[in-house]
Amino acid sequence: MIELKDVTLKYSSTRGIFNLNFNVEKGEVFGYVGPDDAGKTTTIRMLMGLIRAGRGSATIDGLNCFSRASAIQKNTGYVPEDVALFENMRVKEYLNFITQMRGIFGQKNTRLRDMLLERFEVETRGKIENMSSAMKKRLSIVTALMHDPQTLVLDEPTSGLDPLMQSRFLDLILEEKRRGKTVLLSTHKFEEVERTCDRVGVLREGRLVENKDIVSLRAEETKAYLVKFAAPPNLEQIKKYGFGYQQFSQSDYEIFSPGDRIDVLMKVLSHEKVLVFNSKNQSLEEIFQQHYRKEIDHIEIKEELKNIRKNDEKAKKSEKKPRMMTQKAKKNNILPEQEETVREVKKA
Repeated sequence: MIELKDVTLKYSSTRGIFNLNFNVEKGEVFGYVGPDDAGKTTTIRMLMGLIRAGRGSATIDGLNCFSRASAIQKNTGYVPEDVALFENMRVKEYLNFITQMRGIFGQKNTRLRDMLLERFEVETRGKIENMSSAMKKRLSIVTALMHDPQTLVLDEPTSGLDPLMQSRFLDLILEEKRRGKTVLLSTHKFEEVERTCDRVGVLREGRLVENKDIVSLRAEETKAYLVKFAAPPNLEQIKKYGFGYQQFSQSDYEIFSPGDRIDVLMKVLSHEKVLVFNSKNQSLEEIFQQHYRKEIDHIEIKEELKNIRKNDEKAKKSEKKPRMMTQKAKKNNILPEQEETVREVKKA
């Protein structure tokens, strides 16, 4: 199991990761998504003990990610976003070196390695420096999984792979999931999240803005249905139950419904004569964009309120304070403005 508690690692006031709290349960695939520079790679490098968090704690299988980094790296399957290999080694030499480092000996124990090499069509002849970047990524996948680790930490593992290899890799993740493996999958490809993940964390500017299971996210989506009616429908009834619509003609409509109210929509449409009914699902990417938009709107509103308060405070400070009357002026019933004039006359 992977667990982060109040983890903060600052590069500056706006760059890094801030107060991260999430966990990945045994047998779960957790999607870790967000735009570039959101902090996904920083989180993963911290989990693998390559950098140290400034505050908070992070553990994998109960081991501290920094002080027990060597044990974690030995027992975890890690695929980095940017692959770094021993370029001067031959591929077979490198595989044998990593095999010994993993403590794998004998033909029986190397069977998984050989199956992975065949599955990802890794060319084992020649030097690593002569391999393409895509072939190097395939080799890194093989070396990360060949010792059958129970925990996988994957940072953009399919970047640089062709569609066929991407599909084979996602199939492998689903197989590992069925075998009870724990997987943290960092990606910006929403189709990978939809296909493999049980739960997803949305990262924005180093902060976790969402942490939900896929089913809950799907319930929040707005579904669109293309409906053709035999006669003009009762639009008032459709609006009464909170459904939106867009009219294309007297018989053709697009009707919008929250993901958890489809049964109500069916009851409403049961009173109409429907000729055609086609669903037009919102993608998971569109759902995430809604969450980003909500977060951005929230931040913009907070900034606007902050600016309004600042302007109000400036306005109050700049207001001319009423001048206080001296005792002499009060005695002679002279206004503050008149008192200044009296002084000038006396000087003259």
